[in-house]
Amino acid sequence: MTRKTPGGKTSGMRSRSTAARPAARPDRQGALSQQLKEARRKKRQKQVMRNRLIFGGGCVAVLLIIILLIVKLFGFISGVGKKAETSTITFDKDGKVVFEEVVDFDTEVYSKSDLKDYTNDMISSYNDANEDDSIKLNKISVSDNKAYVKTTYKDVATYSGFTSYQTFNDTYESAIEAGYDFNTKYSMLNEGTKDSAPTLTESQSVDTDTVFAGKRVVAVNENVTVVVPGIIEYVSDANVEAISNNTIKISPADGNNDSTSLVYIVYRAE
Repeated sequence: MTRKTPGGKTSGMRSRSTAARPAARPDRQGALSQQLKEARRKKRQKQVMRNRLIFGGGCVAVLLIIILLIVKLFGFISGVGKKAETSTITFDKDGKVVFEEVVDFDTEVYSKSDLKDYTNDMISSYNDANEDDSIKLNKISVSDNKAYVKTTYKDVATYSGFTSYQTFNDTYESAIEAGYDFNTKYSMLNEGTKDSAPTLTESQSVDTDTVFAGKRVVAVNENVTVVVPGIIEYVSDANVEAISNNTIKISPADGNNDSTSLVYIVYRAE
């Protein structure tokens, strides 16, 4: 269809629909393209945030591990040089026995080297006789007229064989089989808290076959501090003091350090 213009010229008339399609198509494509770009941008943003969270969580986990290792390292370092103030026997959960002996030492008569030579000779003789290194000397020090000797024994049998002190660490049932007699009174240990120290109750009779069944027992015939690998529940009637939930101190009842009695410590292994 044509029409004349004022100048006499004719011009073509295109239908509205035909003219609109070429103009609308680029607009619609542009909008779709923009939406697609926005969706891709949001997806990338989510991925970046997810990666950041994963990375951040990983960093936090690594940091916590590092802090834990540092704390343990400092704990280990601080414990390495720590010495017992009184003679102490420690029963490890792996069966080893660590003995820290603290005794009076006359430095005007003996020297540290004399003590070290004497101790090494005794340990070497025992190890050679048993053809193994069941005893190890860990440390010797002398100060303020006191000698400190720390030794580690492979097991309770080695400790008893070397020191000649009657010592035991096993189950109650094994103790009965070994001939130990539990017919005595016992004090129960009330566990301490951060605000209070543990205490021992008044001694009383106990049905040991029922109460001690399945428990572990340490038997010591020395006036020493005893550390067990667990929570102490009962201690036989003796002159003892509760130091902590896993530690007691045995003292001679009459004040004579040469006087000893067999003390049973019943504990719950940890």
